[in-house]
Amino acid sequence: MDLPRALLSGLYCLLAFLCATSAGAGAWLRNVGDGFASFSIKVQHEADAKGYSTFYAEYGLNPDLTGGFDIGGDEEGDYKALAFVLMPLRRDGLHIAFQLAAGAIADDPAIRPGLSIGRAVQVGGLDGWANLDLRATVAPGDVDLSVDAAFGLNVWEGTMMIWQLQQGGHMHEPDFLRATASVVWQIAGNRHIEVATSTSLKNAEDFGIQIGVWQAF
Repeated sequence: MDLPRALLSGLYCLLAFLCATSAGAGAWLRNVGDGFASFSIKVQHEADAKGYSTFYAEYGLNPDLTGGFDIGGDEEGDYKALAFVLMPLRRDGLHIAFQLAAGAIADDPAIRPGLSIGRAVQVGGLDGWANLDLRATVAPGDVDLSVDAAFGLNVWEGTMMIWQLQQGGHMHEPDFLRATASVVWQIAGNRHIEVATSTSLKNAEDFGIQIGVWQAF
């Protein structure tokens, strides 16, 4: 994937959202002693249907450090197991955090530095958030760049809607662009169910369905 093109796409998404509590914390750290975990299964339609699952967890270690795990598969069938830490760079209005993950992808060692930028928003009297994740996954002989822009609204008590644009790809291959829409319902206490659909805007699966469970603790 062309690096300048990925950076321009990231800047475009950032400007769009800035002129205007989700699954991952994004640019927001967890409070000390607070945790979150999610498990999701995605089935995508191509020439034949295939799917994969992911497990994600994070925990507030101290006011300036959130740690966690990102484990599972991806659309290419590669297994990943990464541990990460999230550190704040700014918390006043505009939230900015640096993430560093390390572990293995497809049996190769990998590191994944990233930057998250987010802010709270209000639209039509509804509370929400906007977040942009910029990441580079570095493995032997390969660099994968990704941009994930998310916008969420609390449409009524216990129910959220989240829209995402996801761009990514290997440095020397065509990149993909995917749009995702999710509805998240509170079913009991700190537990939520997520149902999402995704569609390709460029070089991704034609259609995908994801079902997940979120649990705060």
